Amino acid sequence: MPIDFVKIQYTDKNYELPTDKTDFMISVNNETGETDNKKEGEYFGMQIIKYASGRVMVKGSIHKFFNRTDFNGNDFDMINFSSVLQDLETELGLKPEYCRLENIEIGVNIQLSFDPNMILQNLLFHRSVEFNKTISGSFYYQSAKTEYIIKIYNKTAQYEKRFKRIAQNPNIRNEQDQEETNFLKETIEKQLQPNTLRFEIKFLKMNILNDLELVHLSDLAKPEMSESLKSLLLKEFQEVYFYDYTTDETKMRVSEITKLKDYRNPNYWVNLNKKDKYYHKNRFEKMTLKHSQNLKGKVLELIKHKIEQLTAKV
Repeated sequence: MPIDFVKIQYTDKNYELPTDKTDFMISVNNETGETDNKKEGEYFGMQIIKYASGRVMVKGSIHKFFNRTDFNGNDFDMINFSSVLQDLETELGLKPEYCRLENIEIGVNIQLSFDPNMILQNLLFHRSVEFNKTISGSFYYQSAKTEYIIKIYNKTAQYEKRFKRIAQNPNIRNEQDQEETNFLKETIEKQLQPNTLRFEIKFLKMNILNDLELVHLSDLAKPEMSESLKSLLLKEFQEVYFYDYTTDETKMRVSEITKLKDYRNPNYWVNLNKKDKYYHKNRFEKMTLKHSQNLKGKVLELIKHKIEQLTAKV
């Protein structure tokens, strides 16, 4: 199932914190000694917060929760998702039908036949919003909208960097830390594949997904939801524009080469009005299709195939 991070409001008013699974801490103001009676606990990356009002929030990566370690670079299919729903209920007392989604990330990991950085370094914009490299030194880019953020990054590079950092500075305080670190290292070594690209939509608001009748965590198990999420991911990747590094300029006219220099420059697109941008997007797309190996089309097929693989009925 192409799901990762979730933020949930748990709506069962009779929910009792799973104190047998983890410790819950109450924060205290160091200056006044006062407390807001907010209780916080964490269980395999899932953070549970209960406020004095009785409101309960749960957030974390259900993909990492399934892996039982801080890793989401492998696949997460419907069987895994069903297992997570069962574990959330049996271990934490969280019934899916009471888990109202406030934020969610949907996305897939795909394996390319080339270095994902060849796409990332040539990203231009998604719809009308340019991509930003938000984290210095890492191959992670995003295009932020009001209701959602398009995220695309090199998952292999992310975890190779993480593995190296763990090896150099493991930050181990006790035996439990040692076990968790060893398990994470083993998971990365066994599960991480080369040239893994992650494409993801992080929903900041649920309006779009609510229109698809995705409201609670349990709705994700509906058969029709898989098709809806596949269509959504494909539609949004179709709106990702990047310079295709396989473009063969030797067969292009001089005027096309000159224009291509503009098109591959992110700054060129910033000042275009809506009408001009629409025109040049179409021209850029036709030029790319004619003179390249159409990497965008190939990545779209990989995304489609991966989603169908993850959501296949068993």
